[in-house]
Amino acid sequence: MTNDEVWSAVVRWVKAKTGKTTIKSHQSGPTPTGQYAMVNFTGAVEVRRHEQRVDYEEAGETVIARPVIEMEWRFSVHGYGADPTDILRPIVPAHKLTQAMEPMFPNLTVHEISQIRNVPDWISNAWQPRAQMDLIVRGIIRDGHEVYVIEQASADIDRRA
Repeated sequence: MTNDEVWSAVVRWVKAKTGKTTIKSHQSGPTPTGQYAMVNFTGAVEVRRHEQRVDYEEAGETVIARPVIEMEWRFSVHGYGADPTDILRPIVPAHKLTQAMEPMFPNLTVHEISQIRNVPDWISNAWQPRAQMDLIVRGIIRDGHEVYVIEQASADIDRRA
């Protein structure tokens, strides 16, 4: 999965759990009206220092090596509009239930969330209600790379006197 595919999956999940219009951060276009959520991708990191294993796949004359790496993607989720902390609140119980991981499960699971923070912002000479929480998702990546194959050759030993 690419970072963008994971980000899109998180946007769909937040929308499904909150029931509110949910967008990616830094998109062009008009701001949604009323209550909505926004998901900001902040980074990705390997969970462990070393890959779990490497899968190999023959591809004609070459071999594709795919390290199996458990990754963690980090997001900042924001609520906008009236009662923004209530917009994000359904995420809290949903992340505790395996059955509520759809539509991300089984490829991705919500691993950890933070508290919901009330963070109003001063915009156009008025306070606007806003809320924010951190969301960490885990999954596996298997990006492949072509590797050189060492062909087998017999070793002939000639003993000369």
